[in-house]
Amino acid sequence: MEIMNLLSGALDQARSITFLGQTYDVYLNWIGKIIRWLVSGIGIVGVGIILFSIVLRLVVLPFDIYQRITMSKQNIKMRENKDKLEKLQKQYANDKQMYNQKMMEMYKENGISLFSSCLPMILSMVIFIVAINAFNAFSQYSNLQNYNSMVEAYNGAITPYTAVVDEADISVVTETTGEGEKAYLLFVEEDKCVYFSVPYDNSIDIADKEAVKTYIEGKDKSYYVDPDKYETIVGTQAVEEYIKANTAEDGTSVSRAEACARLLEKSAQKNVKKVYGEEIKGKMSFLWIKNIWETDASYKKPVLSYSDFKGDLTNSKYINDNGNKAKFSKLVSVSPYNEASYKTVTAELKTEKKAANGYFILIVLSIGTILLQQFVSMRSQKDQQKYSTVDGQGGLNQKTMMIMMTVMFAIFSFMYSAAFSIYMITSNILSLITTLIINKLVQISLDRKEAQDLQNKYNNRFPNRSLKGMKAKNNNENKKK
Repeated sequence: MEIMNLLSGALDQARSITFLGQTYDVYLNWIGKIIRWLVSGIGIVGVGIILFSIVLRLVVLPFDIYQRITMSKQNIKMRENKDKLEKLQKQYANDKQMYNQKMMEMYKENGISLFSSCLPMILSMVIFIVAINAFNAFSQYSNLQNYNSMVEAYNGAITPYTAVVDEADISVVTETTGEGEKAYLLFVEEDKCVYFSVPYDNSIDIADKEAVKTYIEGKDKSYYVDPDKYETIVGTQAVEEYIKANTAEDGTSVSRAEACARLLEKSAQKNVKKVYGEEIKGKMSFLWIKNIWETDASYKKPVLSYSDFKGDLTNSKYINDNGNKAKFSKLVSVSPYNEASYKTVTAELKTEKKAANGYFILIVLSIGTILLQQFVSMRSQKDQQKYSTVDGQGGLNQKTMMIMMTVMFAIFSFMYSAAFSIYMITSNILSLITTLIINKLVQISLDRKEAQDLQNKYNNRFPNRSLKGMKAKNNNENKKK
C-alpha cells in the first residue's frame, strides 16, 4: 500500500514519481584539475585540449631535445667508425655475442651511453601514461558532469511543485505490511502538488524543523503527486488528452492520478532536452564531434547507452558537494545513477542516443601522425640501426617497432575519447617538428665540423694558407677558362 493512500480526500489517489537524489563528481587529480582549468578558462573544449597538449609537450621538450641530440651524436660516432664497424660485422658474422661485446667496447671508447638516450624516452613514456590516465579520468568526469546537469534540469522542473520542509505540514503516518507496522514522516504543503515521505524511527521531535532537516538528510525519499492540485495547474484538457492517448484498444487506460504523475515527469524530461540543446551540447562538442569525451566513431553516441555510461564509471573515485567520497558500488545504487533513473532522465534524447558521435577522422589522423613521426625518427637513426646488430637487422627491428607503436596508438584511439586523440595528434605533430628541427641543426653542426676538420688537415699540409681562399682561387681560374 502506498503511504499516500493512508490519507483521505484527494490524496488517496496520489501516484509516486521519479525525483532524483544527490549527485557525485569524479574525483580529479592535479593533472585533471589543470585540464579542467584550461578547458573552462578557454571556453572552447577542443582548443583547451590543444593548449594542454602544447603545455605538456613543452614540459617534456628538454628531455626530447636531449634524446634527439644524444641519438644524433651516436649516429655521427657510428659514421666516423664506419670502416671499423663493417670490419667487425665481417669478423664476427657468426658470433652475435662477441660482436655485441665489441660494440660495447667501441661505445665506451667513444663516450656513447645507451642509457643516456633511453632515459629521456622512458621519462616521456611515463608522462604519456600519466596523460592517458588523466584524460581518461577527465572524460569520465565530464560525461558525469553533463549527466548531472541533466539531473539538475529534471529535478529543476519538478522542484517548484514540491513541498519544502520549512513550509510543509509534517505528519507521522504508519503503514502495515507483512513485516509489521512502519512509520513515515509525511511532508505536505498546501500550495504544492508534490509531497514526499521518509522512514521515521521516532528519534526526533517533528515540531523542530531544524532537527527534521538534519534527520532526513541522506535518507531515501518517496515523492507523490496530488492529481487534484496538479490538474488545476496544467488544466483538465491536458490530463484528458494524455488518458486518451494512452487508452488501449480494449478500452483500458491509465488512471487520472497516473496521468498526472506521468505528465509531470514528461515536463521534466522536456526540460532536460531543452537544457541539453541550449547548454550541455555546446560544452561537449568540437568541430564534427558531438561528444568530445567519447571516441570519434560512428558506433559511439553523443548520449551514452546506460551500459556504456555505467562502464565509464567503473574504475573512478567519486566525491559529492560535502566532500564525502564514494565507491562505484555505492554510486550505481543511488537514484540518479541506476538504470531506471538514467532512462527516465534521458527519455527525450532519442535522437542523441542514435546519432553518430564522429566519423573516425581523429583516429585516422592519430595513426597517420604517429606513423609519420616514427618514420622520420627511424630515418634519423639510419647509421645506428645499420650497425646495431652483426647481421644488419637493426633497421628491420626498428621497422617492427614502428609498426607496433602505430598499432598501439591505433588501439588507444579506438579505446579512448576524441579529446585524447586530439592530444595525441597535437603531441605527434609537435614531436615531428621538434625532430626535424633538431636533425637540421645537428646536420648543420656536423657539416661545420667536417669543414673544420678538412680545414685543419689542409692547414697541416699547407701552413698559412686558407682552404676557403684556395677554393675561391680555383673557382676564378675555372671561370676564366
